[in-house]
Amino acid sequence: MITNVSENTTYADFYLNHLLNNQLCTFDSWLTKDWLACSSWRNCDHDEDDGRIDLDNLFKYISDKKLCVADCSLIEFDTHPTQEISVNDFCVYWRNKIQGKDDRILYLKDWHYFKCNSESNYWFTLPKYFSSDWLNEFWEFRNDVTDDFKFVYLGSKGTWTPLHADVYRSYSWSANVVGHKRWWFFPPGEEKKLLLPNGKLPPDIRSITINKDVKYYVIDQYSGQVVFVPSGWYHQVVNMTDCISINHNWFNATNINYVWDHLKDQLEAVEESTKDVCSIPGWHEECQKCLRALAGINFKEFFALLKYILITRWPRIHPDDVNKFIKKCKSIQYTSLDDNVLDSVMDCELSALIETDSGIFYTALKNPDYWREYYAAHSVSETDDDTVKWIRVHDFCVVIQVIKQFVQHRIVKALKLCYSGVLQSFWDNF
Repeated sequence: MITNVSENTTYADFYLNHLLNNQLCTFDSWLTKDWLACSSWRNCDHDEDDGRIDLDNLFKYISDKKLCVADCSLIEFDTHPTQEISVNDFCVYWRNKIQGKDDRILYLKDWHYFKCNSESNYWFTLPKYFSSDWLNEFWEFRNDVTDDFKFVYLGSKGTWTPLHADVYRSYSWSANVVGHKRWWFFPPGEEKKLLLPNGKLPPDIRSITINKDVKYYVIDQYSGQVVFVPSGWYHQVVNMTDCISINHNWFNATNINYVWDHLKDQLEAVEESTKDVCSIPGWHEECQKCLRALAGINFKEFFALLKYILITRWPRIHPDDVNKFIKKCKSIQYTSLDDNVLDSVMDCELSALIETDSGIFYTALKNPDYWREYYAAHSVSETDDDTVKWIRVHDFCVVIQVIKQFVQHRIVKALKLCYSGVLQSFWDNF
């Protein structure tokens, strides 16, 4: 059964019942009714669900940008090939498509609209339910990257996204600003029942007959509605009309173990595919480069993210000190995490916290459910502010347990990721 989340659902309820349980759910348009995007990007001369989109307002501030569009009429390596076109050429295509003068099926997706638009803060308000976001928070913290995981998808009727699970096995949320989308969802493990004789998944679920023993859900999403996509749920999306949506990928304490397990699985796949050269010096390092290309993140980046969360969620650190730490890190220059510049600053900060306040660290290390005790003691009023406080304690408890697993991993030891700097002896005894 798919839950439709009501307007009186508290942040705490959603966190405990949907995020922790990795449950698919939807929200009606009450969640997006005040978004400027929902009025500015829709052509008011047409019904909001017939998909008529105001391209002039959408491209008003970014008319000089290049766009990367996917050709949905083709499949190459289980995905749609892409091409780069100008905003003007895309608008010409779009208007010709509406008039039946262009039979191409071009989809502008994974578009970093808010990165290249200085007016982005006006278009939507991040729902509180999705506000605990380690992924985008850490990417914004870094100086060596400029992208994020906040997207706009713009596609004409008939555009679609092949069957897939989201990057990093992250969560995602998708707010349909204009139009009608159809989703197919398969709970984790059900995708194995869809494998073709060649061992691959069908890119288009519509091309096969789904057996009766396969558990799946179909959702029709209309203008203003939001879909929450849990970790590891394979899904396919088809635009039944012209559509535009706002999408985020993210993860936090409730699904970081899915992310960590996926990263280990991807590394094993890389190692298996290169095992014939495993005796060559530097093989482990090369596997990490391949992992970065395949999965989008490697072990060093993942460890840096974990340390960042550990520092910024330390229960007794003052918010002013967190801000000072972030500003300090933002002020230093580095081109890659491989430079170890950021690592050095984070390790010094973490070392100071451990030296002055180790008790809370070891309490959470020995008792992973410490956050539940904190929740029981501080959740009487269940205000959003109270919820944010105990969620940060949950972050702290969970990240310690993941770090514990991480430092004991064979590759971490082989690459000596924890065996240098001021924390070497600490990691040795972790």
